[in-house]
Amino acid sequence: MFFKKRRDPSEEEVNLATIPSNRTFEKVNDSKPSKPQRAGWRRHMIWGVGYGLIVVLVAVALAIPIVIFRNDQDLDNLKITTEKELKVKQEENFVFYLFAWLEATWLSGCASDILIMAFPYVFRFVARYVNPAQQRYWRIFRTMRLPFVLIDKNKLLAVNWNKDPDSWGWDDTIDDVLHHVTFWGAFYLAEKIVMLYIRIHFHYRGNQGKNTQSKEMHIALVTLYEASVYLYPVGSSAFIAEDTAINQETPTKDISAAGAGDFLRQMGWGNKKTSAYFGIKSESKSHWMSHSGSYAIVERALADPKASAALASRIWKSLTSEGQEQLTAEDVAEVLGPYRREEALQHFKALDKNENKGIKLEEMVWTVIEAGRIRRDIYRGMASINHCINTADWIGVLFLALVMIFFILVLYVPTIKEIQQTVSVIALGLSFAVGRTIHKFVAGCVFVFFDHPYDIGDRVEVYNGGPPVTGIVVQESILYTVFQRLDNNAIVQLPNDRLNSLRIENITRSGANKEGRSFFINVKTPFATIMALRSELETFLKENNRDYQPALGLSVASIHEMNKMELRVSFTHKENWSNEMLRAKRSNKFMCTFVATIRKLKIQSPSGTALGDEARPSWQVVVAREEVEKKAADETRKAEDELLGGATVAGDDVNNSSSLQDGEAREELLKQKKAEKEQKEKEVEEEAFEKLTKVPVSQKKLVSTGSEVDTTGLRDGTGLRRRSGVSGEGRFYP
Repeated sequence: MFFKKRRDPSEEEVNLATIPSNRTFEKVNDSKPSKPQRAGWRRHMIWGVGYGLIVVLVAVALAIPIVIFRNDQDLDNLKITTEKELKVKQEENFVFYLFAWLEATWLSGCASDILIMAFPYVFRFVARYVNPAQQRYWRIFRTMRLPFVLIDKNKLLAVNWNKDPDSWGWDDTIDDVLHHVTFWGAFYLAEKIVMLYIRIHFHYRGNQGKNTQSKEMHIALVTLYEASVYLYPVGSSAFIAEDTAINQETPTKDISAAGAGDFLRQMGWGNKKTSAYFGIKSESKSHWMSHSGSYAIVERALADPKASAALASRIWKSLTSEGQEQLTAEDVAEVLGPYRREEALQHFKALDKNENKGIKLEEMVWTVIEAGRIRRDIYRGMASINHCINTADWIGVLFLALVMIFFILVLYVPTIKEIQQTVSVIALGLSFAVGRTIHKFVAGCVFVFFDHPYDIGDRVEVYNGGPPVTGIVVQESILYTVFQRLDNNAIVQLPNDRLNSLRIENITRSGANKEGRSFFINVKTPFATIMALRSELETFLKENNRDYQPALGLSVASIHEMNKMELRVSFTHKENWSNEMLRAKRSNKFMCTFVATIRKLKIQSPSGTALGDEARPSWQVVVAREEVEKKAADETRKAEDELLGGATVAGDDVNNSSSLQDGEAREELLKQKKAEKEQKEKEVEEEAFEKLTKVPVSQKKLVSTGSEVDTTGLRDGTGLRRRSGVSGEGRFYP
């Protein structure tokens, strides 16, 4: 059981100071440092002591030869009689100055290192009061520690105190080499700055939206899982199947790693207090290293679709009111309590991306499974891009090192000068040979790091002259990208320099996608029939508002050959097309309804009903002209009688059309009825035309994280929680 049973809040006063600091309320007026702050200071103190010990020990070790040979630094004051004694004293003199140089180098490097390490914190402190928007860049200077140390004070590191300025000695050679090293260090610093810019630009700007949504979803699931376990502890009869799926061990767990963890725990290094003391954790009650903590449980569950479905089912059933089919924001607020209402609404908003005001069981399952998939794609994408950045970084460093070595060899190796022209010709020839590869590498770097058209897991459509190829991004490298096609599941590898010149549509980044269809109907189809079609489709969208947005686009696109009219209908999904199964299912659902509506309204094709069709039968008979004329006159008379049905001639008391004789009164009444009928049809057509051409009101765009998967086997579709007031349970307070 993860949580202890707490007393009903109605029986005791709630102390706001006991609510954790990451909740809605927190105690702010506390002069005593918190446990995370104390653990952080302890971690910095341990690191500082270790750094100081290393500096002091190395400095003392280098100072020992200096102290021993300090009296031999000046050969003029020594009484030397033989050449052998002079040679020995010169060697001792060399040892003194060598270790003096090393001591100065070590102390100078440590001083520069300390100043460079302190600069980011000074920058953060100053930026906090000058320009807080630039405060976040302080971490960049922390990564520039090594390049700055390499270029600082190098020209002062090699000095021979007792040497003729006009002569060339060993220290001049070292000084010259150090100048080249300084020059190389400056380029190394510039290369690191470029790599840092690429890394920050890519991760911050490219993944900020995904990371924020994933964190919000993860925090919501952790909080709601804690509430679910509080209401129904692990092992409850209502959630035996779900708890088994959630808490099962990962099959791919390394046995040797588990054994090492057990050994460390037996030695006392794997417990929470030891980790907190050495600063590995912020505090002893933190969840980061707890295998049975709610954070770790949710993290493991999101890695497996089965466990994700079980987690979603447990949360939904335990929080939804008994007998209800939807989880609402009020249910979450009631469970978390009145002091966490704002937090409850934020968590519900993270789950209800479609703003349906209620979440069904299968929608909850799809949402959690999709959240796990997005989280895995983020990890895979970060690993892939880090590999690309590290590859580009190492190639840049290797290029700088080769250039530096080449210039040093040219200056100090006479043989290289003799064959310099030959080497230049060979290098020029190699440049033509590897020029294509270099072009691919540079184009790939620009395409991946700066263009950034897609991420791992995105659904894209690539246009290459013919029909677009739709696929999912599986792997990304500097030189190529691997896709998995959706039509045949084939793996396709395309070079990035080729993709750089193609049109790419990223469906995943497009949010809620719109789908359109065009079709032809008879040009004589009335606008009233078109409006009836639009009304039927709008009713369908409103009834299925969990799958589609209510906005429908229906317009007359064109008229072809004066005998057929092109209509274009468009509708917007409440989901993204990343899931092909979901897209195909909902698209097919709309099209089936569309076909049924056309059949219901009897909308004709451009050529009308074909001759010989059931609605337009064809016979061949031989009749006399008089019989045809008589039948036509009878049909005309019948149509006129139907039009005049119930009407009378002014002054007559006869109420049926059969009493009307052919004459001026009948003709006048017939014209009047025809005019009224035409006027009515005209008004209906004008009203339909006005509605059809009216500009629709723009609807709010919605983006969903739902994912359609098979829900076979989900038990029950109603909640289990009893509302407060029915019994003493049903609430979860922090």
